[in-house]
Amino acid sequence: MEQKRSQFRIILGLSLLVLSAVIWLFPSDVVELVVRQKEVVLGRYSRGHFGSLFVLTILLWFAAGFSFSKLRGVELFASALMMFVSVFGSLFAVLLVSGMLSMPRYIETSVETAGGEELQGIVRHRPPNEFFELQFRDAPENFRSYPSLAPGYEPVDISLTIDQYGFRNRNVGERYSIVAVGDSFTAGSHVSDEQAWTELLAGKLQTPIYNLGVSGSDPQTYLNNFAIFGSHFEPEIVLFMVYEGNDFRYSPPREFDHETGREKLRLSEKMENWMKASPVTVGLRRFSSEVLEKIGSDNPIPAYETLMGWMPVKAGSVEAMHYYSFKPKRLAYLMRDEDDFRQSGDWLGAEQAFLKMHALSKKQNFRLIMIYVPSKPHVVMPLIADSIEPEQVRTFVAYRLSKKKRDSLPEAEAFKQQLYAQIDSQENVFMQFCQKQGIECISTTRPLQKATAQGVQTYYTYDQHWTPEGNRVVAELLADYLKTQAAEGRVEH
Repeated sequence: MEQKRSQFRIILGLSLLVLSAVIWLFPSDVVELVVRQKEVVLGRYSRGHFGSLFVLTILLWFAAGFSFSKLRGVELFASALMMFVSVFGSLFAVLLVSGMLSMPRYIETSVETAGGEELQGIVRHRPPNEFFELQFRDAPENFRSYPSLAPGYEPVDISLTIDQYGFRNRNVGERYSIVAVGDSFTAGSHVSDEQAWTELLAGKLQTPIYNLGVSGSDPQTYLNNFAIFGSHFEPEIVLFMVYEGNDFRYSPPREFDHETGREKLRLSEKMENWMKASPVTVGLRRFSSEVLEKIGSDNPIPAYETLMGWMPVKAGSVEAMHYYSFKPKRLAYLMRDEDDFRQSGDWLGAEQAFLKMHALSKKQNFRLIMIYVPSKPHVVMPLIADSIEPEQVRTFVAYRLSKKKRDSLPEAEAFKQQLYAQIDSQENVFMQFCQKQGIECISTTRPLQKATAQGVQTYYTYDQHWTPEGNRVVAELLADYLKTQAAEGRVEH
């Protein structure tokens, strides 16, 4: 009997070892990972898939080891439990503690009132008084990317200056006649201090501009940042920049502790945030990107050219063509019916912030100018409408959707027609709102499209933001507008 038990345990242990190898035979959908610009580990797996396989393999090896051991019954169970708790418990504790001690990249504080104005949500900014020198390289974030890798924009040497308030300004004066608010497009993501459109515009107008832009924000936060940090500059003009790629997404109001000013989070949410912020997690991600993701990154991707060979897209003039890539979600966001969008929580939430900013402009007597910023596909797709196959566009967007929604998509030609019929929907709703409310609004869409069609690379190839040239196009547009208005005697607020 004892001999049979030993044989069974040996067979079980060997089976577990075989199973630990077999589970690695099933790869992730590499085409989908490349299209969605997700990490590909060992040329076969998503990062989450790889992590699950790795942990499961370790567990199977432990189980196999105990199967081969001479331990029995309670002794076997106790040893296995002790091993599991000590290894994974220690790792879990290190992740949590290191995450709790890490410094935040952005500072967020809840706000309720400012100067008699009722506010909600947060103010958001960087840690104050920082300076960085770095180089931005326009390349895919992941080693496993498009099989025929197109050249990106040339490397950009960046000086990034953060002032005493936590915003991107090289110098801070006592008063500014112009203040700009918005997200990373206002802050000047991936360009140097002197290349941001706010700096270029200030030079053209010979008027300093205070930049209140901060990445990862939303219209309510733009309003809050202005009320807390910008209004004391007593500006005559406020440039309120709205990016369609991020600013029309509803999220429920966040709850904050009135005493600490910190966001109320469940313990599970806090633990998740700590683990993400942990230097250990950051180190593991870096090891993944610099080692594991390089392995197999040049392997061919079967069927990619047939399914997705049009990405990155090529647009420009005969003299100068440039490549532009984007994720399926960026294109899917544009496919919304005007009436549906106008009634959606995504629009209504942003609209409330716009109305509050408009009311504040009347109360504080400044001129509010709202600036509409299109996403990269909104600018590029109309320029290549005749050169892309309907089936490829449909397949591309489908990678953003669930299986059920994919099956409900219209056939390819109808899908392409729907895309181009709806591509301006969000902008149309925004501009109609401005007209109805009597708010000055400027769209940068057509000027950016015109420059792109003429061979100017307005957006980076592998990043969603403007190049230095894109910033220049916007600065010239706004300078011409403001100078024309000034020449015509526009002074009312």
